[in-house]
Formats: sequence, structure tokens, C-alpha cells
Amino acid sequence: MNAAQKVREPAAVPEKEKVDWMESMTKLFTAGVGRMAEVEKESIDVAVHQNAELLDLWKKGLAKVPGTPGLFLLELAGDGFERYAEIQKSAIDLFVEQGKAFAGLARDRTATASKASEEVDAFAKKSVARVIAMQKKALDHSAVQAKAVVESSSKQFGAGHPMGVAAETVQRGVDAFVDAQKGLLDLAVR
Repeated sequence: MNAAQKVREPAAVPEKEKVDWMESMTKLFTAGVGRMAEVEKESIDVAVHQNAELLDLWKKGLAKVPGTPGLFLLELAGDGFERYAEIQKSAIDLFVEQGKAFAGLARDRTATASKASEEVDAFAKKSVARVIAMQKKALDHSAVQAKAVVESSSKQFGAGHPMGVAAETVQRGVDAFVDAQKGLLDLAVR
């Protein structure tokens, strides 16, 4: 029998494993969202570090110029940038949580319409609560920034100086605005 005449046995084909496509896709989706979130957060951290180095360089350079007023504006800019970065990270975390919740909703698909409707309702309520929590965090950061401006102005110009008085007025306005916004956000939850 020559080589052409030999009959080859087919290779053993492994038994096909059952794949739950929805489960696989949700796992892939949540893993991808998590990876992208980490990359974004690392990028933000690099930007914050770069900004801090730049501000430090400016402070050193301006310190050598005679008659330069206090460098509190550079410090405020640095603090503001760091707070902004934290808000961005919070938004990324919110996106990741929303992605996980959405994937969980898709994974836990149900046979009955009423149960599915309840799950969608619960998902929507949680989503609103997450967004409101992030908004409140952003408002808190704004209040902290305004307070830092007032404190820096008082140090720079001294108590009773018109700039310090103006900053205190702005502080009271920001506090009132933050309180009002939080009140509106609380009403939205109800």
C-alpha cells in the first residue's frame, strides 16, 4: 500500500464546550472597561505629577525675582489641578461602576418581564444615586478650593485687606451655592 492509498483517521475532535455568549461578552466588557479606567487614571496621575514639577519650577524661578508678590496663586493652581484630577478619577470610577452594573443586568437577564422591569428600575435608581454622589463630591471640592483661596488671600494680603474681604465674600457665596446645589440634588433622589 503506498502513501496515497493510506486512509487517515480523522483527528479526534474535542467535544464542543457550551459557551454562554452573554456571560462571555459581559466578562470581556467589564474587563476592558476596567483596563481602560486604569490607563486613564495612570494618565491623570502622570499629568498631576508633570503639573507639580512645572509649578515647582515656576516657584523657584519667581523666587529669584526681586519684588515678586507671594506665590499663592501658583499654589492655588496646583491644588486646583489636583482636585480636578480627583474629580476626573471619580468620574472614571463612576463609569466603571455603571459598566459593571449594566453588565450584571445583561448577565442576569430574566424570563419574566416584571422581574426584568424591577431590575431596570433598580439599576436606574442606583445610577442616579452614583451620579448625585459624584456631583456632591465635585461640589465639596469646589468649596475646599474656595476656602483655600480665602486662606491664601488672608496670608498674602493680611486681615482686613480689600482682597481678603472680597475673597471672604466669594467664600460665603460659594458655600451658599454648594448648599443650594446639594439641596437640589437631594430633591432629585426623592
